[in-house]
Amino acid sequence: MQTAKAAIVVVPGATIVSRSSPFVPRFEPLVGPRSRRTADVCRLAVMNMRSSRLQSGFTLVEVLVALVIFAFGMLGAVGMMLSSMQSTQYSSNSVVAGAMAREYGELMQMIPDGVSSTSSATATSTNTLMVDTDSFSTGVANNCTGADKNCTPDALLTAARDDWALRVKSTGTLPEGRAEVCRDSTPRNAAGELEWGGCDQAGATVLIKMGWLGKPPVGSKGSSVDTNWMTADRPRFAVSVMGNLRDYVGTPPPGATP
Repeated sequence: MQTAKAAIVVVPGATIVSRSSPFVPRFEPLVGPRSRRTADVCRLAVMNMRSSRLQSGFTLVEVLVALVIFAFGMLGAVGMMLSSMQSTQYSSNSVVAGAMAREYGELMQMIPDGVSSTSSATATSTNTLMVDTDSFSTGVANNCTGADKNCTPDALLTAARDDWALRVKSTGTLPEGRAEVCRDSTPRNAAGELEWGGCDQAGATVLIKMGWLGKPPVGSKGSSVDTNWMTADRPRFAVSVMGNLRDYVGTPPPGATP
């Protein structure tokens, strides 16, 4: 006896329904709310795929814009840091120059004979504290310390002056440092700026002019506009030193004994 075999093929969009007998399936197409839900799910999936593509493009543009803004922010931060470092260096040089000017002023008050000269000293001058360090080169001042040294007062004065001048010229003290000590009745030019070499050796007050390189020049030997006031082309400041009464030129004050 042969048994009949039947193949059941499920058609997409249909469901198996058996009403009369559990062995005789019947197919019905999907209709109604369930089919609509399935179609809605498909449409939502397609829309999500399209929107994801659009969002990916917009996200890339937003990332690029954020990178540009971040780059500008970093450049600004680096610029502020460099400006802060430059200001710190300038302040440090100002402190060093002020300390050296005060040191030399005290030396001049202790040795009043050293400021009686009416001319600025050079590296070969003796018996004077008037000095322009621009005429000095690097080297070692005469040694007048020790029991075996037989230095005269003039030699001691010259050694103290040369030691100070060479320290001003030293690269480890001030960058391109320069000092000028002289009598100058008009220390400022027509523009109101201090200047080198304008000593007229007149007046009762001795000036200590100090200058140094405040900012590296741009181009060949300072072709930048701001090198006129940021380099050692002119003094940064001048300190007046009032010695004893013998330093006054002309008539001494009333009641004073020169």
